Amino acid sequence: MIDVLVAIQEPLVRLGLLAALEGADGIGRVEAVEEPKDILDRLSARPAGVVIADVAWRRADPTLIERLTEAHPRARVLVYVAHRAEECILRDLLTLGSRALLSAEAACRVDECCLTSLRGRAHGCLPAEATPSQVRRAVIQVAAGEVVAAPWLTALGASTLPGPDAHRPLTPRELEVMALLARGHGNKGIARRLGIKEQTVKNHMARVMSKMGLGNRIQLAVLAARYGLDRLEPEEARGATT
Repeated sequence: MIDVLVAIQEPLVRLGLLAALEGADGIGRVEAVEEPKDILDRLSARPAGVVIADVAWRRADPTLIERLTEAHPRARVLVYVAHRAEECILRDLLTLGSRALLSAEAACRVDECCLTSLRGRAHGCLPAEATPSQVRRAVIQVAAGEVVAAPWLTALGASTLPGPDAHRPLTPRELEVMALLARGHGNKGIARRLGIKEQTVKNHMARVMSKMGLGNRIQLAVLAARYGLDRLEPEEARGATT
């Protein structure tokens, strides 16, 4: 029997997950905590085989999952992400292949994604649209030692996920340039918004195209718009000259 700890911020989501798991075949004790500070204490008092952790808490404390798995190595962590699979920007970028990697800083700009959680020692992700049967199946699979994620990410294999030192990853500034390009800004407009030189904008675009295997600016603009990068809010670097 698999004991489960549900560590979710939203009360209705928390109750829904409890309802989906309680009394299900193969599931034992199911408990919940309402504050991230209570997770480790609860596990120390009553160990659980699987923890369903809120991505909002992992974002607020990037070391949470790592500390949890170090203190309780037998606990497997499923991260609940509050977006649908098709809304994941990182998923779309990774479908381009190994050239479309992100630096650790850039990944933080789109930190709703399963990728960041799995890089942080989680064992799987649970999307917002998961049905009760999918929740139960994910818990059972994770407890059995499998990595549970969307098919596009599972196909990569946990051992092949790009880390912070991945070869030529996209940087936060490059993502900002792409975000503004997706909004229809030209080089001058991007330079003005970011407080950098127009030539610097061109240099960033050239590097991005090289990393992503693109032939021209039009392809870059189409991909930036297609992958929803206009949803990223660039941080204006006032007075920057680089």
